[in-house]
Amino acid sequence: MALNTARRRAWIGIALLLGIVAFAAGAWGLQRWAPFQHDASAVTWPENVQPIAEYVQQTTRSTFQSPLTIEFIGPEAQYAERVASPDLPTSDEMVASAKVDDAVGRALGLWAGQSSVLQNETVINDLEPNPVTYLPDEHAIVVNAISDTSRLPALVRAELALVLTQALDDQLYHTVQRAQTAATSQDFQVMVGLSIGHAFLVRDLFVADMNSSDRQAYEHALLRRYDDYRDSISVVPTTYVSMRTMAQQVGPVFLAALQEDDPRLVQAAFSTDTPAALDQMILPASKYLRRDPLEAVSAPPAPLGAKVQYSNQLGPFGLYLMLSTGLPSNEALTASDGWGNDRYTVYLLAGRACLDLHVVADSRDDADLLERGLNGWAGARPPSSDALVGRDGVNLYATVCDPGTTARQQVPGELVISEFTGRSSMMYEYITRTGKPDRAECIAVQFHTQFTQRDLETYDPDLDPYGELESIEEDCRDST
Repeated sequence: MALNTARRRAWIGIALLLGIVAFAAGAWGLQRWAPFQHDASAVTWPENVQPIAEYVQQTTRSTFQSPLTIEFIGPEAQYAERVASPDLPTSDEMVASAKVDDAVGRALGLWAGQSSVLQNETVINDLEPNPVTYLPDEHAIVVNAISDTSRLPALVRAELALVLTQALDDQLYHTVQRAQTAATSQDFQVMVGLSIGHAFLVRDLFVADMNSSDRQAYEHALLRRYDDYRDSISVVPTTYVSMRTMAQQVGPVFLAALQEDDPRLVQAAFSTDTPAALDQMILPASKYLRRDPLEAVSAPPAPLGAKVQYSNQLGPFGLYLMLSTGLPSNEALTASDGWGNDRYTVYLLAGRACLDLHVVADSRDDADLLERGLNGWAGARPPSSDALVGRDGVNLYATVCDPGTTARQQVPGELVISEFTGRSSMMYEYITRTGKPDRAECIAVQFHTQFTQRDLETYDPDLDPYGELESIEEDCRDST
């Protein structure tokens, strides 16, 4: 959307602020986590940071290439002021662009009514900052603590492990710059997923190695921050939050799959063989380890007389959210797995914001599922959306316009998001349990093909999801 440029500039802070909602990635034995190999360099650290920096370097088997400034600020208000994100621009042009984004979200069925992208961004900007912040432009890390010799709380130490990992990856692979200059939203999401996903994994290893009292203190502080976060973010649509956090949800799963398959692949993912889109991170075994390249796609031209606003990618998760308004969530998820690529064009025509979408499926069978999903989505749009769907082989097309702020429409809710995150978490669990990414993906995909999140949370005497899971595990064991 039109605010992508501003989002990229703030991706480090926002991703970490929202990172508190990501699932706990679990812990690996240190001997199994060694993705990067680099010669040591002489970088010194403050007394209370030194052991954490050494832990990060030992865990990743990599070293910092240059010093970072570590700044300690004790008073919370002063710390928050120091690390605050820049105020959002409020020029007439930006406000007009944000209103177009509001209209696009309504047109796609992602939110309804008066929901405002600028208001959502303001809420996110104003969230209480994490106690450790990386400022890449200054090559600095700011810590909410009294001094370089003070005893750091468990939460601060854990966040230091996370942020130091992020800074290390930035030094080695220029992750921040690559995110800031990403050509498409998918390129941006991939860089967020890699950087945040890796940082989460190292942080969770660090927490797992804490003594029991420190780990309990960490978990207590984290839960308190999570409750505060939920209260603060409650006014932002669920879909908006999920679109901002999904890359960091799938990042640890993707990196776990690579680590189990071949640790050298982790370094390659950051450098020479970066995923082409988020779908390769969502389904690492079938779309990255067994390579499924992006399909060729063209951006739809705007109709005669329209004023083009911008063009971008929707991506597999955005497509899933769309389809979930016209299909059961498990069917929408299965259909969105067939995403091969897409482009959409947003334009103004006769005073209304509209968009044309071109999706290319991975295969004709995938196109059949996507066509059914898009027809369901179109049928669920308010009549004033003027939604149309077409198909030509594996190419699918949709046109839709803003139905307006008064149109009533059902939008994706918590259960829809949980369908996606639940499958991702299940995949991670089986990756770490079996050491076989292909088997883990097979189990998670089959299970969430058969059952919706509502099935898992609602008692039905005719359904036995977890009894069926044993059969799925056996089938996937035989096939992989």
